[in-house]
Amino acid sequence: MQKKLLLWDIDGTIITTGQAGEVAMDNASLRAFGRKADLAKVDFRGRTDVLIARELLAQLALPPTPENLHEFLEAYLAILQEQLPLNKGAVLPGVAQILAQAADRDDCVNALLTGNLARGAKLKLSHYAAWHYFEFGAFADDSHLRNELGPVALQRALTVTGYDFKPEHVFVIGDTPHDIACGKIIGANTIAVATGGYSKEELLACQPTAYFDDFSHPEQFFALLGD
Repeated sequence: MQKKLLLWDIDGTIITTGQAGEVAMDNASLRAFGRKADLAKVDFRGRTDVLIARELLAQLALPPTPENLHEFLEAYLAILQEQLPLNKGAVLPGVAQILAQAADRDDCVNALLTGNLARGAKLKLSHYAAWHYFEFGAFADDSHLRNELGPVALQRALTVTGYDFKPEHVFVIGDTPHDIACGKIIGANTIAVATGGYSKEELLACQPTAYFDDFSHPEQFFALLGD
């Protein structure tokens, strides 16, 4: 039996938070420093929380010191926890079925490869009853650069499972060009899904291994994985 590693993005792929994350990020600087940066001036889609924080700090002429980043990100996480119950989000079509089925299979391992902080990922996925599907992942805590997270995820997979996943048996799943790019860096298969902020045309231009409008037909997803 050949095990497959499924590396999932979160926002726009597994869930939508109804913009709870965006609201939290947009207001974090006001809570932390008493001044508001403007998230609308940042292309945050598919970027790591730490990179977004650095760009918002730059708007306020604040250096990205460990202390400033800590204050900003703690404020972000606090607002996120407050905001999640207020915004109308959801698990995206078919994803819960795929995660559950993969968790029941001996040949699949669910893990995260996300720009979220680990604590933010837990807050979001716990709120939508999906955190328990993931034993490990790579997060913004590991690097502010998305393309550096793939190797972290592979090393963590080896540490946690004891299994050395070959690139052809790794599937990076996400809704942005950044997900596709970080998957290609580690030689993985890339599965693009247009349930986030990018169109079919934009995603296909990145030449993913496979493309889905959404995951409302889980059997098609598993057919792609093969035996």
